[in-house]
Amino acid sequence: MEAPPPCPHRRTRLVARDDDAEYRECLDCGEIVERAESNETAPFDESLSDA
Repeated sequence: MEAPPPCPHRRTRLVARDDDAEYRECLDCGEIVERAESNETAPFDESLSDA
């Protein structure tokens, strides 16, 4: 029996943010993902003009 492929965490929402990182919840699998702000950029632009 094969394990399912890992979730790519494409659909996320911001849960918390501090000085060094932001924490996002994957809307597909529910996992909390930590993203270091200094090393990675968001895959999409989250500006209020898009709301």
